[in-house]
This record gives sequence, structure tokens and C-alpha cells, in this order.
Amino acid sequence: MSSTPNMTLDEEIAAAVAIVRVGLDRLRDAATRTEALGPHVAVLRALRDHRNPDAGVCAAVADVIGTITVSITETDHEAIDDVVELLNEAQAYAQDNTGERIDRALTLLAPLLNSEESR
Repeated sequence: MSSTPNMTLDEEIAAAVAIVRVGLDRLRDAATRTEALGPHVAVLRALRDHRNPDAGVCAAVADVIGTITVSITETDHEAIDDVVELLNEAQAYAQDNTGERIDRALTLLAPLLNSEESR
């Protein structure tokens, strides 16, 4: 991917981070503007949808880490194997470990959500 014209790398990264933060703020606001569980569950599913674990925010973060990991393996340095191992673990935590915990939370919330909807 090419750089954004007229932006330094630092500016491009700062802009991308700002966009991500705005999106995350919107998700948080959508979930918490009410005490109802439905919006909370919907946002948790946007973070990690057990029906499609490769979609959602956790998967997107994991994908970025994975892409960087693959790209960085081209670097010829003695520490690169350790770096790759750490990044592989970070990728797994971002998608699998975090995702599995969200899945378990959603499973526990399901009866509460059903109870709330039947009122």
C-alpha cells in the first residue's frame, strides 16, 4: 500500500489511529447509551462474532499484527525470530484468547438477553 500523499509516516499513522479510536468510541457509546443488554451484546459481537471469527475488530487487529509479522520476517537480524514469536503470540491473543473470552461472555449473557427481551 502506498503512502498517503503529503503526509509523513508519523502523520499517516496518527491519522489511522485517530480513525480507529473514533470507531471504538462509537462502539462504546452504542453499547453503553442504555442499560439494556441488546446493544452491549451487539457491540461485543462486532468485536468478535463467533459465527465468523475472521470478521470483527479483534480479527482486524490480529490481521494487522499478522501482516506485520510476515513482512518483518524479511529482516535479516539475529533477533528477528524472537520478534516473530512475540508477534505471533500477540496475534493469537488479539483474536483467539480475547475472542474466546468474549464468546464465553456472550454465552453467559444469552439467557439474560432472552429474559430481558421477553419482558
